[in-house]
Parts: sequence; structure tokens; C-alpha cells
Amino acid sequence: MDPKSDKPLRLFVNPFTIWSELALKTGEAMLASVHAAALGANRPKVAVIPTADAPPPQVEAPKVVDAPKVEAPKVEAPKAQPPKVVRQASKATRFKASKAKLRSKANGTRRPKR
Repeated sequence: MDPKSDKPLRLFVNPFTIWSELALKTGEAMLASVHAAALGANRPKVAVIPTADAPPPQVEAPKVVDAPKVEAPKVEAPKAQPPKVVRQASKATRFKASKAKLRSKANGTRRPKR
């Protein structure tokens, strides 16, 4: 076979063809689902209309329930809260805070506690 043929290879595929086919298939699926929903909405509802010779419906009498006695709510002592877990500041932060404290002591001014 001749390695260099005169005919160019036809490898070009139009990407718009693929996308348009995808869009058409998606639209077709959406239309089919809307059509199925519309058909389901227009279905007639079936109901049974009793005639004169039909037996009367059996209705159970409501059950009588005794009212529960209401008692005063019991007041319980509040439970002790477990101590909160406090994360310790990083070593660098503690170092900076201690230096600032020493500096303020040297200057005679203290920062108020929060």
C-alpha cells in the first residue's frame, strides 16, 4: 500500500452534530415525560356510587377514652454541667502574652481583664 495517498483522510467530526443530537434526545425525553404526566392528569377518577339496594356502610362507634389524671410536674434539681473543655493557646501566643504582661508591669499599666 502506498504510504502517501492522494486522498486526504476524513477524520473531521463536526462537534455541533454531537451536541445537537444530545439536545434533541434531551428535548424528546422531556416531551415524553410531560406527555405522560398530562395523560395521567386527565384520567377519570373512579368512584363507587351506592345504590338503594347496597348494604349500609358499617360505621364503628367512637371509643370512649378515660381522661388521664393530670399531676403537677416534678421539679428536678438542675444537673451539674460538666466543665467546659478549654483549648490552650498556642505556645507562640502564650509567649507573646507573657512578654506583653511583663512589659505592662514594667510600665506600671495593666490591661483590664475581660
